[in-house]
Amino acid sequence: MLRMLLLALVTACSLLATAGCGSEAEGKPPVATRTLRLYSELDSSFTTDLVESFNKTNKDGLKVQFLGELKAGETLPDVVLAEQRTLYGLKQQQKLQPAKLALASRLPAKLQDKEGYWYGVFYDPAVLLVNQYFARTIGQSSLKGWTDLENNEKLRIAMENLSDSNSTQNFLGSLADSMGETTSLNYLWNINRFVGQYAKFPFTSIRMTAVGDADVAITRQSYVFKYLENKFPAYVVHPKEGTPVNLYCVGLFKDCSAEQKKAALQFMSWLMSSDRVQAVAQTHNTGYMFIFPRGVDAKPVDADKLWLNTSYLEAAKQEALTNRWLERVRFSK
Repeated sequence: MLRMLLLALVTACSLLATAGCGSEAEGKPPVATRTLRLYSELDSSFTTDLVESFNKTNKDGLKVQFLGELKAGETLPDVVLAEQRTLYGLKQQQKLQPAKLALASRLPAKLQDKEGYWYGVFYDPAVLLVNQYFARTIGQSSLKGWTDLENNEKLRIAMENLSDSNSTQNFLGSLADSMGETTSLNYLWNINRFVGQYAKFPFTSIRMTAVGDADVAITRQSYVFKYLENKFPAYVVHPKEGTPVNLYCVGLFKDCSAEQKKAALQFMSWLMSSDRVQAVAQTHNTGYMFIFPRGVDAKPVDADKLWLNTSYLEAAKQEALTNRWLERVRFSK
């Protein structure tokens, strides 16, 4: 009788273990799944793959959900990934809350909000796209930076109309912040005589330079990066003095709860530190460059070479600067 009772107990225990209580006995309860909502204004395909990469590698039950728009009247998401200008606007609208990241001490001061409302992750620099035949004619060493554009009377420049988009206006504001407004407008006036026409679309400048209708295009690396193959008849120059950049940052919405904040900080740190983020960016040919190109244990990028638009983020100030460019440069006599 005793042997039958012991056998029944062993069988019952086995059945319970098979049902899942064995993990509890081992001290490994099932991982609870938490969802973190991310709003991103970046390309949806790039953001989707970024989120999928995090979700596949994260093992503690945290899943990120990508939202491509903010709907009026609905609760704000937890995290935002966007260009600095967007983060600035959200902060002014009191839609963000400060967050204290451990990595902040390694991040250059100009690439993060001093109150912790946003942190830079990667950036899109303005570059010079140079026609290879033209470069062989004048020598590659003759075109290394912004000052070189002023000194060749036969130069033909292709560039976008600087009043057309947030990106072109950011370029104008960044140039004014770095050079000084008067000096920057004088510089743009000096090279204006080399610009045959101001293009409406980014690809127009790239095409003109590739086919030889222009010698140099002033453009964004993100626009041209996917074309840079061995047989492409132009190459990219990063101006030696530094260059205007669109800085993409991550921040925390004010509606992110205290319970969600720890998870949000985990994802924000991943964006800044994981080499998987760089891998996804390369797969999508984004052309984005990272603040920690060799990882967070190595030195960050030289922030002095990254020119940010900090003085013309408000619509009225940006409009006034753009109007001065139109009057003094674009339509000057």
